[in-house]
Amino acid sequence: MNNREKIQRLKQHTLLLMQHSYVDKFLQPPVFDEAKVFIAHCLLSELELDEAVEAEYFSSILLIQSALNRHEDILDEDIASHKKRRQLVVLSGDYFSSLYYLLLSRCENLDLISKLSNAVQKINEHKSSMHHQIKIKKSSVEYIKTAGQIESLLYIKAAESFGLQKYIPFIERYLLISLYQSKEKRMSLNEDQLVFLKSCETDLREKRVEMPHVFQREDCSIYKCIENDLMLGEG
Repeated sequence: MNNREKIQRLKQHTLLLMQHSYVDKFLQPPVFDEAKVFIAHCLLSELELDEAVEAEYFSSILLIQSALNRHEDILDEDIASHKKRRQLVVLSGDYFSSLYYLLLSRCENLDLISKLSNAVQKINEHKSSMHHQIKIKKSSVEYIKTAGQIESLLYIKAAESFGLQKYIPFIERYLLISLYQSKEKRMSLNEDQLVFLKSCETDLREKRVEMPHVFQREDCSIYKCIENDLMLGEG
């Protein structure tokens, strides 16, 4: 089974856990960010876990990410103006969170629960700062660094829990590049922000940071990564 097939199997396993007949009548199923899915796969591939445990950890990380995404959806105008959908968005986010706690409690991994919960708290703090623009200006490099932290904190904390701190610089750069992957997003950046983003690309392209083994394949490059939605070919 190649990496793409393995990731697809893990995603399907997670989606089956998330199914809820009533909620699914009104809301679309979650759409996973493929870059984040890939990072979760990279980290877990380093651990040589039993398949069942690997699936539990993978699903746990995606569940808490999906819970964050669902609660963010409440800001969508179509949802905010529709009482039942608004309530279901909040409840389904809470449901995903409860599944995350259930899976990790089965694994008895209290450290991962603690670290991911801490990440959620910090992510919400960063989002609050960015929405109110109290501490950071949208035109600053600090702004996109904070945006990158929102994207990567869950995976940074997972790496810490798994003893894979050496990959944190890779995770930060990879997910920031993913966030600003589209031309539209890049056009929104000023010169200083683009220079910083390109320096992150250079770090990956020239392997200045330590990278997970899945990423370090002979056919892998940061450009192929971006062109293939950061899935890096078949592997």
